Amino acid sequence: MPDNTGIYASFSLEPVEQTFLTEKEGRPIFADKEFVRIFIAGDKHTEVYREVTDNDKIRFADAYKRFKEGAAAREQLTGTPLSQWPYLKPSQIKELEAVNIYTVEQLAALSDTAKQKIGMGANELTAAARAYLATAENSSAASAFAAENERLKDEVNRLQAQMNEMALRFEALESESGGKSRGRQGA
Repeated sequence: MPDNTGIYASFSLEPVEQTFLTEKEGRPIFADKEFVRIFIAGDKHTEVYREVTDNDKIRFADAYKRFKEGAAAREQLTGTPLSQWPYLKPSQIKELEAVNIYTVEQLAALSDTAKQKIGMGANELTAAARAYLATAENSSAASAFAAENERLKDEVNRLQAQMNEMALRFEALESESGGKSRGRQGA
């Protein structure tokens, strides 16, 4: 095991955009990933920040264990983080995160009991979240239709080009065979 004297690690969960799901849903979709920041005491210029590897979990086992114990309270979430939704002010995001609401999907699905805990404006927030998700879904469908329309246009153009090429070949064959049959008739 390497000597870690003076080397420290700090673990965190960071939202990482899921490109495939973002394109599919028509809105930003993120998943939490574990990251590590490794630094040397007294050296502010040397720092490593990247996604956690199995080696990091072993090398910095104590720090990783503390991180996992703290992160256990917040489940691994997939969805649109509140911070990615322009409807909310930063103070509203902090207030919602304080009651364990981290995504627009969670906000849209709040029960009446949970809305009471949030207080005034909770109904408007959940309605806005549902509207945002519905709009994103409709936008996703429109994007899919537009992409399919473009694909079909390309296919029609390709087939039209093939038909034109075949027509030219057919004309060439006709003129070629027409000249041969006239030559035979004259002989």
